[in-house]
Amino acid sequence: MRRLALLLAPLVLAVCGCGGGGPTIDKTSLSSLVLTPQAAGSGYAPFASGEQTPLDNQGTPRTDAARFGREGGWIMRLHRTGSTKSPGPLVIESRADLFGDSGGAGKDLDLYRHMFASSPGDEHKPVSLALGDEAVGDTFVQPGQRVRFYRIAWRYENATAAITAEGFDGKVTQEDAVRLARKQQLRLERAGR
Repeated sequence: MRRLALLLAPLVLAVCGCGGGGPTIDKTSLSSLVLTPQAAGSGYAPFASGEQTPLDNQGTPRTDAARFGREGGWIMRLHRTGSTKSPGPLVIESRADLFGDSGGAGKDLDLYRHMFASSPGDEHKPVSLALGDEAVGDTFVQPGQRVRFYRIAWRYENATAAITAEGFDGKVTQEDAVRLARKQQLRLERAGR
């Protein structure tokens, strides 16, 4: 009887979907994982969008395009089209990377942790939040300028995603960045179904 149970266990796991292991977000949905101008809110227009290139990660620990079983990445950069004196981000960057499994995505998030911990900016502080399966974030002011950056990266299933919101210090807030990250997380969740 025990032998029969051992033989049937893989079949039961396969039928119920309990075995896991494979990616839940498919590579064909990669371009839909980043924010669109409409999702960012009124007043934003794209100035760069497409598959990530080596230049998008140059000078970071994430330069290897094949790291940890990475299958591809997409990026959308948006700028505000209205007044620069209004509150909110002036520039938004939305990224997504897909991996063969959640382990590769977890290792990629560790690279984000390393990048954020070694930021050169003034007033550098970590940002804590619950997002996806695990998340990391930071904020800093660019040295010698009044430009503040909020960066949030997270893992969801077999993907990593990241938002950067930048604007004048005092005009862009952590809430702006978190709101954008939550909107992008909804796109990841829809793609994972």
